[in-house]
Amino acid sequence: MQEETTTSTKAKAPKDLEATMQRVSLIVSVVGLGLMLAGFVDMLIIGASSSVPGGSVLPLLRLSHPSQAPASLVAMSAGIVLLALLPAIRVLLALWLYLCRHSVLNTLVALIVFVELLLSMRAGR
Repeated sequence: MQEETTTSTKAKAPKDLEATMQRVSLIVSVVGLGLMLAGFVDMLIIGASSSVPGGSVLPLLRLSHPSQAPASLVAMSAGIVLLALLPAIRVLLALWLYLCRHSVLNTLVALIVFVELLLSMRAGR
């Protein structure tokens, strides 16, 4: 009986992981797109043109002090940054779930992917 429970739990683990990943992706995507849309609509309401001169996203230092920039630009920038961080969020979630399940091989693979992601972000500067 114990073996059946363990086997069924292991069989459900990938499905649970994928379902969790899909939920997280959906939530982050909806929030990010909502922020971008809210910022864009706000810019149109205040009469700004639909093309914004300058950088496409506020630098993180300016984004951390939102009072120094227009709210519409902060909202759009936060949405873009949130969508850009989605792959890192998914890798961190997988790493955490594998750690909780004590799956050593999967944890090591997720850790390697996370380190590679960090290195690629650093190299892209």
